[in-house]
Amino acid sequence: MKNPFLWVLLVFSALVSAYLVFLGVVSISVGLQHTDEEGSWMPVLAGSLCILGVLWILFRVARSLLQTLKKTDSLDVH
Repeated sequence: MKNPFLWVLLVFSALVSAYLVFLGVVSISVGLQHTDEEGSWMPVLAGSLCILGVLWILFRVARSLLQTLKKTDSLDVH
């Protein structure tokens, strides 16, 4: 294992992202349950943007961390 801190950071960022996606889904659900009220589109829009933003950031962070973990060391001592 190269760097366990990076693995912990990757798992932690995935857990935080899962929580934020859950909040976005709850927001969309609340908006869809109250379609008869004025402004019910706002929670749907906010939840959708939250989910898209969180997933975009997660994929960029995960790709960066995985590239760092796969990088070969400059010193190859056997």
